[in-house]
Amino acid sequence: MRWLRELREQSRYIIIAAVGWLLVAILVVGIVGLLENRNIKSVTDRALRYDVELEDDADDLRAAILDLRHYHRNIYFGGPSRTQLENLEGAYRLVLSEISELERLGVRDPSAPQPEWIRRMAREYYADWRPAIEAYERTGNEDAFADASDLGVARLSRMEEAAAELDKLGEQLSAKSLQRVEAAAVRARVVLLTVVGGLLVAGAGLAYAAVRMVGELRRLYGEQRALARRLAELSRTRTEFLADASHELRTPLTVLRGNAEVGLQLTREAEVREILQEIVYEAGRMSRMVEDMLFLARSEASSPPMEMRPVEVGPFLSSVADRAGALARERGARLEADLRAGGRLNMDRGRVEQAVLILVDNAAKYGRPGGRISLSSRREDAALLIEVSDEGPGIPEEELPRIFERFYRVDKTRARKLGGAGLGLPIAKTIAEAHGGSIEARSRPGEGTTMTLRLPASPEEPPPKVPSLEVSNPARD
Repeated sequence: MRWLRELREQSRYIIIAAVGWLLVAILVVGIVGLLENRNIKSVTDRALRYDVELEDDADDLRAAILDLRHYHRNIYFGGPSRTQLENLEGAYRLVLSEISELERLGVRDPSAPQPEWIRRMAREYYADWRPAIEAYERTGNEDAFADASDLGVARLSRMEEAAAELDKLGEQLSAKSLQRVEAAAVRARVVLLTVVGGLLVAGAGLAYAAVRMVGELRRLYGEQRALARRLAELSRTRTEFLADASHELRTPLTVLRGNAEVGLQLTREAEVREILQEIVYEAGRMSRMVEDMLFLARSEASSPPMEMRPVEVGPFLSSVADRAGALARERGARLEADLRAGGRLNMDRGRVEQAVLILVDNAAKYGRPGGRISLSSRREDAALLIEVSDEGPGIPEEELPRIFERFYRVDKTRARKLGGAGLGLPIAKTIAEAHGGSIEARSRPGEGTTMTLRLPASPEEPPPKVPSLEVSNPARD
């Protein structure tokens, strides 16, 4: 019976050793999984915070430089005018603003073009070209004007090449970051498979427990790998979308619109001008659609950029009501405003105005032709509530949960006729959520639709003691 006792003793040692190995393996799995998760998160954060932002900012700068070159050529070919000079000034300020964005981000590669150099080149361009325009208006010297124009175009070309180089650098950095994410996932796979092999060697005494543990480890590994793939795919999709939208749409549209505007200045034939005006209008509409898509794409990767400032609610709403009234009249509708909110609120004035005008435009497009649109506001629990109501056919109850989805349109035939792309409400929702608020829709078929935009007060912002009563009706005759 001695052999039986030895077998029992050996089994006990085997079980103790297997349990010890199992505990060590669990500890190793936990530590390795934590380190790999942190590594993947670090690589992904870098790709989103610097690499993709560098590509995005450089591409925005490139588009702004192309716009500036477009208005430069308009002045050269069509002669200086007040409108053209205003367009040139606005495009120059936009270029400086985009350069500032790059300066805040910083270009870490010392061999790449630096934002300071681009800013200096832009200032030299403006310092030479603007006086040349004034001299041409005084003297009419075409040769000096042409020489100054050629020098300015050359500088703009060098600036555009520098922006394109930064754009390419951002693409390369994004690709390398994605490769590092994939490499981290492969390392995790190798380590986990090694641990699984060790568990299988633990012994027959813990076979059942080892099988269950292997299954659990495989499940965790699958989730980790799926998460890594999803993060990589999201980053890749966003990068490809921004690059494709910028390179394939924005630049050709800018060139198309610019050529059409130059054509309008060079021809006086009514039929040709009508065709060119239609091209300018459609190019502008498509450019706005591209900008909307880019705004939504950027909001997925990170919070959309907001310029939060304290705003007096009463005057702000009166200004919005004026624009909303004009927008409603363009659609053949009538706006009635009842603005009962005052005080101050921390917000991005331009974005909130954009969201309200989107709601008014939707109400005018899909409401009853020639009907009434109601714009009202009030304070509720220190939050600002802005409501837009129409007298249209309403939205079926089963459609309400989907109206804030991108490209989703309830009445597709009418939306196509009116030029709707299904991006307005998603943009309004994104703006509201970026302010910590929300948008809600209430509707019954045949009774119209009410959209409510809620903007909460900031934590440090005290609620107004006595809301001021401000009523305006810019659309009522």
